[in-house]
Amino acid sequence: MKRESYHLYVLLVAICTCFTFAGCQTSNSASGTSMAAASKNAGHLTVRRAAKFGSRIALHVSIDGAQVALLGQGQSYNGTLSAGEHVISVNATPSQARGGTATKRLKVESGQTYSFTATWTNGRVALM
Repeated sequence: MKRESYHLYVLLVAICTCFTFAGCQTSNSASGTSMAAASKNAGHLTVRRAAKFGSRIALHVSIDGAQVALLGQGQSYNGTLSAGEHVISVNATPSQARGGTATKRLKVESGQTYSFTATWTNGRVALM
């Protein structure tokens, strides 16, 4: 019963998060995602969730400190970023303390695509 409640909770949070943030698009296929054409002053960001996380862990994706997605198993985040400097962060839940937070500083250029994969490396969350 607890397992079913947890999965339902993660699913509901993921749905609410994606409806809350404009530009968020998740997909069950890492390579089958598509976005509308980005504006002239924006870059495209993709964050894939590696299978290593398993089914009981959700992945929080944040840009400049604001959460933009909560990814479940087999999902990825696709969105646009304005040109300029941004900080991309990922952490896992429910084990945030164990895995820590991985961050990348990114200088976005108009029309460019930036792709990262969130994975486990040496017992910590990594963004590669």
